[in-house]
Amino acid sequence: MKLQTLKFLDKLLSTTIAWLPRRRKPSTQAPRRILLIKLSAMGDAFCLHPVARRLAAAFPAASIDWLTTGRSNPGLFRNLPFLHDTLIVPTQVRALLAWLPRLLFAIRKYDIVMDFDQYYHLSELLSRCGKTSAGFSTALKGKTFSLSIPYDPQLNEKVLFHKLAERVMEHYGVTHAPPRDFYLPELLDAFTPSLPLQQLAAEIKTHQLPVVVLYAGSSANAAFRRLDIDKYLAIIEQTRNRHTFVIAGGPDELALKTHFQLQHPNVYELIGSLNLLEWAWLFRHVADLLLGNDGGLLHVAESQSTPMLAIFGPSLFRKWGSINPESRGIETDLPCRPCLKNYLGIVPTRCQFSTVKCLDAIEVATIIANMESMLEKKQRQHMLISP
Repeated sequence: MKLQTLKFLDKLLSTTIAWLPRRRKPSTQAPRRILLIKLSAMGDAFCLHPVARRLAAAFPAASIDWLTTGRSNPGLFRNLPFLHDTLIVPTQVRALLAWLPRLLFAIRKYDIVMDFDQYYHLSELLSRCGKTSAGFSTALKGKTFSLSIPYDPQLNEKVLFHKLAERVMEHYGVTHAPPRDFYLPELLDAFTPSLPLQQLAAEIKTHQLPVVVLYAGSSANAAFRRLDIDKYLAIIEQTRNRHTFVIAGGPDELALKTHFQLQHPNVYELIGSLNLLEWAWLFRHVADLLLGNDGGLLHVAESQSTPMLAIFGPSLFRKWGSINPESRGIETDLPCRPCLKNYLGIVPTRCQFSTVKCLDAIEVATIIANMESMLEKKQRQHMLISP
């Protein structure tokens, strides 16, 4: 199913939900079965799962399931110890219509269904089938939830997810709520690096230079979030004697491979060569910094506490960027920003201007100055803690 088709069907549901009353006063008995809904995408899943871990600690007798679509790359998270089951919504119209009645019936067994989507009406409708529902109150949805909080478009998404969990814990009388945590080290608990990956990591380290993972891509349907490739090439050219660069990317970045055939001993072009768990392992054990565009790989790095220098254009760094205090975002203040407003259902795939002004205004010198400042600070911290 194309995304536009899904949005059309979702819009039809909005009329139905508008006539539904708010749920009755919810039970305060601690939940035994919890369903979390986050339909897409992978970056949002990385925001969600530290909250799932927190809920598992707050309600140790409960089992926690996750309802999502294939767009969130659910297989990546299948070994997380605090997730009991993952339910994947079909994305073909006929399969969805056949599956939906069974899903609606199955959701009735959950004591609470927590909807972490900002604008999908389908997720709100599904949440109503649980005994209690919780979610965000936005301009487009949220009137029927048993428990809700206002959606703040200026607050980091990871923080908002935790605030919704805190509303739920407050309702059920959790007196000593587990603290907020934003990382996901458990992602690698069941992962064993291959011998070639270990050898690659050892070779990268032999240069004895700070290691910068450079991510020049973004998802294929959001290519207008990409900084001009020539600027990344200029950064490498001007600093490659001082840093080792690892060029990152997956299927959406394969067309960029030819740009990075630089034949330099400390530039490693790995686009399409590693899976996401292998990238996560490199972030944890090899990388000093991620430099890159707003895209899914930033969330992989964030999950392993790797600081990043993130280039943001259509969206806001404070909203969608790293929560790591060692990270920085580079962005341009323009009246048209942000043009990405998920909570209103506004998710553009191209700039309204002939060029992406917010990214074009970012200078190579600014990026290099920030990158080297961050690496120098990290090196000083390392020297202070080294014996």
